[in-house]
Amino acid sequence: MRVLIAGGQGFVGLNLAEQLLAQGHAVALFGPNSAPPSFKRALKELPGELIIMDGDVSQAADLEHAFVTFKPDRVVNAAAITAGLDREKSSARRIFEVNLLGTVELLEACLRHRIPRVVQLSTGSVFGEQGRSSAWLDEGSSPALPESLYGISKFAAERTCIRYATKRGMNVTALRLGTVFGRWEYDTGLRDTLSIPLQLLRSAQAGQAAVLLRECADDWVYSVDVAFGVIAALNSHFNPKPLYHLSAGLRWDVADWCQRMRAAFPGFNYELVDDPALCTIGRTSSPSRSPMSIERIQADFGYQPAYLPDAAFSAFLNWGEAYPASAR
Repeated sequence: MRVLIAGGQGFVGLNLAEQLLAQGHAVALFGPNSAPPSFKRALKELPGELIIMDGDVSQAADLEHAFVTFKPDRVVNAAAITAGLDREKSSARRIFEVNLLGTVELLEACLRHRIPRVVQLSTGSVFGEQGRSSAWLDEGSSPALPESLYGISKFAAERTCIRYATKRGMNVTALRLGTVFGRWEYDTGLRDTLSIPLQLLRSAQAGQAAVLLRECADDWVYSVDVAFGVIAALNSHFNPKPLYHLSAGLRWDVADWCQRMRAAFPGFNYELVDDPALCTIGRTSSPSRSPMSIERIQADFGYQPAYLPDAAFSAFLNWGEAYPASAR
């Protein structure tokens, strides 16, 4: 495969690129050139072909250059501004330019170049407060009522992709991701809240105590599992449904994760509280939501998460030890 990843130097894009390159595929990372040099060096050591292409997903000319130069046969849209409230106030237009209009520009480029398979990455943030109203979140029946501009713009992009699939014959699939953590996470300048596990690892490595919400986001999914799910979708030429959940299919135990961290770092202490004002970690993170059902993606694409709590913690700790400066 020749896979162009828009937003390729972001957290999820790097994980996807790593797995594709390990399988010997050609990968183009399109978007802002922001990844730490150590991350890019690690990817360049893998057997596949890696190309890094600066560009803006909302600019048709940048996309056209990338498509003509790289000639992809698969495209993944991982480009997004994961905005908090402060960025909403200062950069609302830019959020929609990247998250929604960038999606439109990318889909149009895929149509012009007859790309046979496209995957759009969406988010569980589309559920808003409704994400806590039922035991499980289902693609077909759970209402999506996004509240943040991030969630609103990503939901609009998701629905746009479905429209292109049903009315313009595009083989595009939208994957709603749970709260991703794991390898290659860093502050891209476009993600206003880093994952709870990364923030805990930073605190533990620095010997600092952590105070976090008892009800913080806990629908986590390890980044390598996300890459596995995206690759399964890319490999499928048949598109049974336009929308799938891609997560771990369970609710993680935040207290258990903190205890694991304390066992690994004896000097680390933590406290779970109910008042966000007291938090040193995750004060602005989304509240917990119900786990997203993954039965549909399991049945149609054969996806099975490999990194559940035991495996995920071990792998994440090993990565943090290998790249301590990045983890901080």
